[in-house]
Amino acid sequence: MDLPKLWAQIRADLERARNTLPNDAADEHAISQYEDFLVHNELELTCDMLESYAATHAVSKEFWFALRDAAEKMELHERARRYERLATV
Repeated sequence: MDLPKLWAQIRADLERARNTLPNDAADEHAISQYEDFLVHNELELTCDMLESYAATHAVSKEFWFALRDAAEKMELHERARRYERLATV
């Protein structure tokens, strides 16, 4: 398996989720941490920060689908199923 390629795909999914958020989300602590973790390739923690933001803010189904895709690639299957459910509620 080509790990750098997989990581790039996961990063793209996480960035796709982040791009669904409003511009002022950058002021939130969770999104600041998201950016730090992303820079350091801490992809599961990056996902955690996006989920943390969504716990207190409305997000779109596209957000949840992007997180689902990232979770699947990271083999976090329970999380992927939960994100799928959240996207279809």
